[in-house]
Amino acid sequence: MNKVVFSVTRAGKSSNRLSGIGYITDKDLLIPAISKNGKAYIRIFEDCIRYCHKVSGESDEFKGTYYELKEVEFETRNGSGYEKREIEVTYYIWYKLAD
Repeated sequence: MNKVVFSVTRAGKSSNRLSGIGYITDKDLLIPAISKNGKAYIRIFEDCIRYCHKVSGESDEFKGTYYELKEVEFETRNGSGYEKREIEVTYYIWYKLAD
């Protein structure tokens, strides 16, 4: 596990950016996060390291685009219940080894 400085930006209408110090394994990026309830947890971007490539001219910097499928529940228009759909969320990932 290596320590990294990271930046993760979610693409879309309301772009959210997370940055700070995290860790990478051979396949995953692990970052600290805080839930809407204010509780701390570890956010894991599974298998995202294979989508990142070296930044040209830099030895320890990597960046890439990561896509994640999330299941979202929507209320139906006629109010008869909820419908589940899968949506694709795009993240732009940058990290630099901090060791």
